[in-house]
Amino acid sequence: MAPPKKANSTMALDYEQLRQENIKRNKEMIASILHQKSQLAALLAPPKPTRSLSKPTTPKPPPATLRRSLRSRGLPPPLAFTDAFLGSDSWRQLVDVTCLSGERREIGDSDNEVSFGLDARVDLGLKKGNVRTVGNDRIVIVRFLPLLSRSIVVSGSEQGSLGFWDAGVIGEDGEGDSDGVYVSFPHNSHVSGISVHPSSVGKIYSSCHDGDLCLMDMEKEMFDIIHTSEFSIFSLSQLPHDDNSLLLGYEGKVKSFDGRTGKIIDVWEMHEQRVNTIDVHPGNSNLVATCSADGFVQIWDLRCLGKEQPKSIKEVAHNRAVQSAYFSPTGNGLVSTSTEDTIRIWGGPHFENLSIVKHNNKAAGRLSSFRAIWGWNDSYIFIGNIQRAIDVISTENNITTLKSEYMTNVPCRFATHPYKEGLLACAGGGKLFLWTKM
Repeated sequence: MAPPKKANSTMALDYEQLRQENIKRNKEMIASILHQKSQLAALLAPPKPTRSLSKPTTPKPPPATLRRSLRSRGLPPPLAFTDAFLGSDSWRQLVDVTCLSGERREIGDSDNEVSFGLDARVDLGLKKGNVRTVGNDRIVIVRFLPLLSRSIVVSGSEQGSLGFWDAGVIGEDGEGDSDGVYVSFPHNSHVSGISVHPSSVGKIYSSCHDGDLCLMDMEKEMFDIIHTSEFSIFSLSQLPHDDNSLLLGYEGKVKSFDGRTGKIIDVWEMHEQRVNTIDVHPGNSNLVATCSADGFVQIWDLRCLGKEQPKSIKEVAHNRAVQSAYFSPTGNGLVSTSTEDTIRIWGGPHFENLSIVKHNNKAAGRLSSFRAIWGWNDSYIFIGNIQRAIDVISTENNITTLKSEYMTNVPCRFATHPYKEGLLACAGGGKLFLWTKM
């Protein structure tokens, strides 16, 4: 007997309803899977760069070496190169004397007046007419031009000026007189170094804390900025065998600069803090002494320096910052000055002999830091005294103090004439003092 038709139709409806529900459930499952997949892909995808409404900037190229005269920089010409300069003699006469071909001396010239017969403790004195006011700001660098026939003192100040004192011009009014003084302003900040090569006296290099390296060409009567840096230059030195090879001291680094190409050649990480002085050995231009605010004096052999981690051949630690370190005239000694109130003197073939001299090196207030220098031989060292005097220290550690009624400021920076024994220049405040053989 056949089943009833009503029951069959009911079963068909139930099956169709179940099938439709399964289809709907499958679609929802597939949609959920696709949604999860898209979310996962979004999480794994790299982030899209955000679009800026401002104009995109291109990477700034490294600073190029610039040669910028004061005129191109929109600055007025130096006072020394205009009709309005200090002094009774003309600047042109000073330039002519400085640039004489006969004055361009080579390393090794022996026709100078240094006789080593002077006793600096008793033979030096300061005359009233040998005092000059160079400017209102503090003098921080003092040098003699390496001339045999004249005595010209170059100074650099904390505000960027260079002063030139032709000491052959004797003033009549004594202290404060400006006769023979010329001032120019090649820098806008603290002058950190002045260097003049004996074979090229008419070209004077100077550096400053703004990072500018300047070349003054006295024959062309112009200043050129031959190198700029975003970092301060704290010290400057020149290799004796090449008047175009310079060493620049930065924050921990020393860089070699080629004046011919206007480029930095090498960079060495020598200290952890600012390099205060760089001095080249007088008999071996491969040996260089550096000192730093990190408290170390280092001696380096330029032939053995690696670019990654250079190693010094001699290292001596002070307890505090070292302001200066200079080789003696023969190269057999080295003197350093530290804010720990000591002067250290090294001697011997490998600078293994050390003597320590206690000295008040605290430069309070507006004074420049004290820096001891050697005299005309290895017998004496000069350094300022807080009592407006000069201390002469012998290699036996004996101290003799030179005093004068005309020394009205505390002398902090010194220079000796390279060819004339008995000419000692020192600076205190804005004044220059020239001690001579009496």
